[in-house]
Amino acid sequence: MHRPFSLVLLSFVLLFTPVTTASAVEPADLGSGRVVLVPVNLGVRASAEVEPGMEPVWKEMLAHFGEGPRPVTALERNSATALWNEVMKEVGRNDKADVYDAYAEFAKRLSEQLDYESIVFPSLVLRVARLSGTGATWDGVRRRVEAPLVGHEAVNKITGPDLLVSREGLTGEIAAASLHVAVLDGQGELRFEGAGGLALLQDVVQGETRGDAQLAVTMKDEAFTDSEELREGIETAFRKPLPASRAH
Repeated sequence: MHRPFSLVLLSFVLLFTPVTTASAVEPADLGSGRVVLVPVNLGVRASAEVEPGMEPVWKEMLAHFGEGPRPVTALERNSATALWNEVMKEVGRNDKADVYDAYAEFAKRLSEQLDYESIVFPSLVLRVARLSGTGATWDGVRRRVEAPLVGHEAVNKITGPDLLVSREGLTGEIAAASLHVAVLDGQGELRFEGAGGLALLQDVVQGETRGDAQLAVTMKDEAFTDSEELREGIETAFRKPLPASRAH
């Protein structure tokens, strides 16, 4: 028997009065009842590359669900972390348990204190975006990429680390961030899993090597400042099913 976790300690915050907005994406997997939002990356450590996006993505998630037709409750991070730590002590006794087992136990423990239909575990994850022409594609989104050296007179000889430029544009791969979501019910059953591309983490730039034009990639200083891109990624995550094997 586990020790009951106090509802007071969880400090639930009801975020919004339910409204109906035509532009809001409403995946059927969430059902029509109360949705609980777990803080971003509660159970999955965020890499250094995506960590700066945790706060702005959380803010956009709250706004996104606030526009939906169902009641929403967000968990305060410190209280959610306390419950997660208790769950991990229990789940950790099973050597074969993984993060999905922890999600399930968390969902069941929480359902003892709060009546809800769906609980969302969001995580920012590092992805690879594939370059094609002047765009990059990954996890259901496509974003424009500046294509330096396109049209260069020696274009067929211009290469870089995992990059190639032709007269049509770029090919290769660069780093990107995505939102992964796992949606469970109060019995701990996984009812939906998806991912949506949030932001490109690298820029393609022109460099010089022994007088020859080259391509290189550099990390963006501020990758998570475009709220429209973040909202697109969030909406995509809830409508693009993803195999569990690609989760994290």
